[in-house]
Parts: sequence; C-alpha cells; structure tokens
Amino acid sequence: MSAPVARRYFARGKEQLRAGDLDAATQSFAAAVELAPYFVEARAGAALTLARTDPPRAAQLLRSGLSGVTRASHRRLLLVALGDVLTCAGDFPGADAAYTQASQLPGRHPLASRLARLQAKTGRYAEALATLAAATSTPGSAAK
Repeated sequence: MSAPVARRYFARGKEQLRAGDLDAATQSFAAAVELAPYFVEARAGAALTLARTDPPRAAQLLRSGLSGVTRASHRRLLLVALGDVLTCAGDFPGADAAYTQASQLPGRHPLASRLARLQAKTGRYAEALATLAAATSTPGSAAK
C-alpha cells in the first residue's frame, strides 16, 4: 500500500517543482521517501530540492540511500545527484569521487560534461579535456 501512495507524493512533488514551489516539492518528495525508502527517484528529488537550503542534509539523504541500493542504475542516479549536491556545496573532491564512482556503473545518465566541468574547476584542465575527448570519441558515449 505504501508504494502507490509514495508514487502519488512523487508525482505531486514533480508538479510542485514545475510550478516553482520548491518548499512544497521538497516536502512531497520527502514524504515519498519516508513511505518507500528505496524509491531512488523520490530520494534524488528530495535531495536536489533540499540542497538549496541545506546541502549537508541533502548529501546525507543521498548517502543513506546508497547504503541499501544494489541495482547499478539506481546507484548511478543517486551518485550523480550526490555529485550535483556536493558541487553546489563547494565540496569539489567529494563531487569528483561521486561522479567518478557513478561513471564506472552502467547507466544512461550522461556524466562527461559534469565531470569535465568539475575537473576544470579544480585546475585539472588536461584531465577535463581528456574526459570530454573520450566521451565524444567513444560509441555510446552519452552513457559515460
């Protein structure tokens, strides 16, 4: 019973996010996570909307979700969201670790531009160029 209710909270959160009501969206996503702790999309939504006001709590929400998730595509989604949250918080080494870990998992979420941007922000320009070059020269590179 809790999964269908969690999906309704998640759908409501997406609608509130589209309408620009970030506080309500955060609450809806958080309610979905409370009802279904392994609902990774809701967890990512809750963390990304929470990151603007409380980045440490947002990062903790994602880290706690990672501990119970075994499916590679779900781990990748949470790690990408963690990288985004940590980048916004200015924790570039932490974001780099999250993006790097995510890039080693199969999935469809493009990471090359995020990772290259982060590498450039931390002064690793040659590495950033190599990341972008590898992404554009590899078939199916959008997945990397």
